[in-house]
Amino acid sequence: MKYFDYENVLSPRNLKLPLDLKRLFGGLPKVALEIGFGNGEYTVKWAAANPDTLLIGLEVSFASVTRCARRIADIELSNLKILCADARFMMKELFADETLDRVMMNFPCPWPKTRHAKRRVTAKAFADSLAAVLKIGGVFELVTDEGWYAKEALQALSRHKTFPSAAIEEGFSRPVTTKYERKWLEMGKDIFRLTAVKEKKFTVRRETWGFDWGERDMPLHMKTGKPAPKEEELAFLLGASGARGDARWVFKEHYVAGGDGKKFLVKTVSIDDEFEQRYYLQVTERGDNALVKPDDTAKIFLTPSVRLAVEDLTRRLAEVVP
Repeated sequence: MKYFDYENVLSPRNLKLPLDLKRLFGGLPKVALEIGFGNGEYTVKWAAANPDTLLIGLEVSFASVTRCARRIADIELSNLKILCADARFMMKELFADETLDRVMMNFPCPWPKTRHAKRRVTAKAFADSLAAVLKIGGVFELVTDEGWYAKEALQALSRHKTFPSAAIEEGFSRPVTTKYERKWLEMGKDIFRLTAVKEKKFTVRRETWGFDWGERDMPLHMKTGKPAPKEEELAFLLGASGARGDARWVFKEHYVAGGDGKKFLVKTVSIDDEFEQRYYLQVTERGDNALVKPDDTAKIFLTPSVRLAVEDLTRRLAEVVP
């Protein structure tokens, strides 16, 4: 089975942002988010131990999403939903202000190299997103075996006006643990837990709200004003790219998708602030007008780079046809 075939895996195509949690998942009184759930062992155990809480898991690895989905299917948890997305960009897009009671991260990669500092939870953009989506009194919990990382995160969150009482503790115990956590504790290795409670209101700008997959949404269904180019005229697209702000996109191979040569698929990679998505843009000839849109199989979030890629491809195709 593909990971989207599992009942507990959310498909971006079926979601309108921000998530309407009550409509989608019922009326559980609390909502928690786990960022980077890995193989899903902790995720499944935590959800089973907290049946009054809807737990949503975000993970950038397709393989990890599939492994976690299999774990969920084995015990049929109804209060756990997972999806493949990068929380650094998508956390604020998925959730409205003051939606979450708890956000958890277990042993995230500390990204020790300086050039990767933007990927750490210590980056201001992450703290801003966290401050927006947590409820007043909501808790952020970070567990790590890297003392320097916990201290850096503490400094970053303490500087944020919404988390003045962030703190680190050692020698703690918790009812649900990860596989490596248990191993390291048995070895006597130091484990650190950072907790931060949201105390003030905060908000951030969203990039994806207000866009859906309907035909009426013109930024995603654009006409070139000219017939579709012939297949041999599309070679120029290979490697063509664009950028605007934190949004980048590049066009890869193209394929003929219709026997009449009037439908093409262009493999596209879009990146928003390091959140990468791969999908196909469909080019279909409709009389003397070619229509460009994400292919019907695309399971992607409608981020700025996706919308800009549609716009850019439309422009390039119009220019190549006399």
